[in-house]
Amino acid sequence: MADTSLSLAAYFSRRGGDGAGTPLADMPPRPVGNVIWVRGHHASQLDALSDLELQLQADGDPIHLITTLPTAQKGVLQTPTGRAHVRAFLNHWTPDLVLWLVPTLDTNTVFELAQANIPCILVGASKDTARPAVKAWVPGLTRAMLRQFVKIMTLDADVNATLIRAGADANSIETLGALESAPSALPHFESERQDIATTLGARSIWFAADTDILEIPQIAKAHHQASRRAHRLLLIVSLRDPSQGTAAAEALRDAGFTVALRSADEEADTATQVYVADTVGELGLWYRVAPITYLGGSLSAGPCRDPFEAATLGSAVLHGPNVRPYESQIQRLATADACVSLRSFSELGQMVETLLSPDKTARIVHAAWDVTSRGADVTNRLAEAIHAQLDKVEQ
Repeated sequence: MADTSLSLAAYFSRRGGDGAGTPLADMPPRPVGNVIWVRGHHASQLDALSDLELQLQADGDPIHLITTLPTAQKGVLQTPTGRAHVRAFLNHWTPDLVLWLVPTLDTNTVFELAQANIPCILVGASKDTARPAVKAWVPGLTRAMLRQFVKIMTLDADVNATLIRAGADANSIETLGALESAPSALPHFESERQDIATTLGARSIWFAADTDILEIPQIAKAHHQASRRAHRLLLIVSLRDPSQGTAAAEALRDAGFTVALRSADEEADTATQVYVADTVGELGLWYRVAPITYLGGSLSAGPCRDPFEAATLGSAVLHGPNVRPYESQIQRLATADACVSLRSFSELGQMVETLLSPDKTARIVHAAWDVTSRGADVTNRLAEAIHAQLDKVEQ
C-alpha cells in the first residue's frame, strides 16, 4: 500500500490540515470478535446488511457489523468525515475489515485506512467511483485510492473497464450486482398444506392478504367478477385484525358467497367460495396455497405486507398504489415485470380473472423468483469474500 500512502500524502500536503469533521456521538464498547466497519450510503441498505450479518454469523462466528451513515439514526452511528474523527473512530473500533458501500471515494477516510493498514472491500462500485471528489488534483491519486481496496465488487460488468482505466487492479474486480435484502420464507406446516391441497384439488385460488375490514365489499365485487370465468374459484381472505373475522364472514355471506371461517374450525371444502383465515401466523401457508396474492391495504389507505413474502413463496403479487413501507421492494419487482400494479378496485377482479391462465401467472412468478433470489445470491457471495479476507487477517 506504499503507492497509496505516498499519493494520498502528496494530496494532503497541498491541502494542509486535517479538514473538517463531524463530531461523533458517544460510542458503545467494541464487541469481542471480528469487527467490520460498514461505511453505508443510505438507510435503504440496512435490511440487506442485517441479512448479511446473519449470514456471517450462521456458523457461530463472532462477526459484528458496525454500520455508519451520513446521518445518525437509532442503532446507527454517523459516518466520521474529517481525518481526526476517522482516526478516533478507527482507534475505538479497531476494525479488521471495512466494507465501503458508498459509490464515491473519500480521500480523508481512504488515507487513514491506508495509514492503519486496514483492508477494504468496495461493494456496489459504479462509474462514479472512478471520479473521486477532490479539491486538488495529484497524479496517480485515483489509482492509489482504488488500489487500497483488496476487492472491488461492481454493480455490473460495464463498470469494470472504467475502473481498470482509472487504475484499479483488474484482478481485484468482480461483478456482483446490487446488495439487496432477501427475506427468509415465512414458515408453515407442510402436512397442513398437503391436506388443504388434497381437499381443494385442482380448484383455482387467489388470496387477499392482510386486508382491512373496509376493503371486504370491494374484494367481494372482485371475486364475483373473477368467478365468472372460473365458477369453482376460491378466495382466501386474511385480516389485518383477526378479531374481525366473524364480521368479514357475515359481509361476504351477505354478498352471496358460501363462506367458511377458520377460527370456527370450519374447513374449506368443494362448496366453499370464500375462506376467511382469521388466524395469526399462517401467511406462509396461504402464500404457498394460492398462486395469486392481492396485497391488502394497497388499494385503500395502506399499509400492506412485504411483497417479497408472497413472491418468495411463488405467489404472483397484485398491488395498488399505497405500498408503504415497501416501495423499494415493489420497484425491484416492477422493474423485472414481476408484479402487477392496479389503479383501483375495479381492476382487481379483471386481473385475477386474467391470471387464472397458468402461463401468465407462471411468467410473473418466475420473474419474481429471479428478483428475490438475486439478493440471496449476492449476500452469499459477499459473505464468502468477507470470510476469505478475515481468514487472511488472522493468519
